[in-house]
Amino acid sequence: MNLEEYTDNVMRTVNVLNTPLMNQLHMVLGMVTEASEIANVFKAKLAYNRNIDWVNIEEELGDILFFIFAFCRMNQIDLEKVMEQNIEKLKTRYPEKYSDDKANNRNLDQERKVLEGLDKSIKDNAPIWEQLALETK
Repeated sequence: MNLEEYTDNVMRTVNVLNTPLMNQLHMVLGMVTEASEIANVFKAKLAYNRNIDWVNIEEELGDILFFIFAFCRMNQIDLEKVMEQNIEKLKTRYPEKYSDDKANNRNLDQERKVLEGLDKSIKDNAPIWEQLALETK
């Protein structure tokens, strides 16, 4: 299954709420909720020595993807571009490979230049955000 097919299937099952802002909040809160379910599994391992249920972890990762893909579709964000930007940012941060020094001494200005230089449309979804601004007034 490719990204577009997955997104189409996700959108088929999204519960559409009353406003774009409510839909976006639903997706953001969904991402956080599902991530916290994974965190809880590892907390239970750390604190109570419970076994990690890897089938459940995969299911929760799928739920996180559901909310990410829906959020991106709702906001006209191209996930392939997001993935490309992320890798280019990481290449800027870690030109050779990961290091603690590079992680602790990041050049955020340079990373931002790389991100902005790759695709201006991701940082400027004016029609959606203008609509949200009107909703909240």
